[in-house]
Amino acid sequence: MIRALLVAAILQPTMALAYIDPNTGGMLFQLLAPLFAAVVAGWIMLRRVIGQTVSRWLRKLSGKADS
Repeated sequence: MIRALLVAAILQPTMALAYIDPNTGGMLFQLLAPLFAAVVAGWIMLRRVIGQTVSRWLRKLSGKADS
């Protein structure tokens, strides 16, 4: 009985009183595209440094430290 009431309450249609501007997608793209580009550029520039640091740590942990 309770499940049926819960399902009926969830499936009850309601009016949507919201409006999304048609150009919202363009605004989101203008916001997210430079952020994505900055993250990718940062990753490309730091990839070698991060890789060298991680490999150095792994060599030290495995006991094969370079002299």
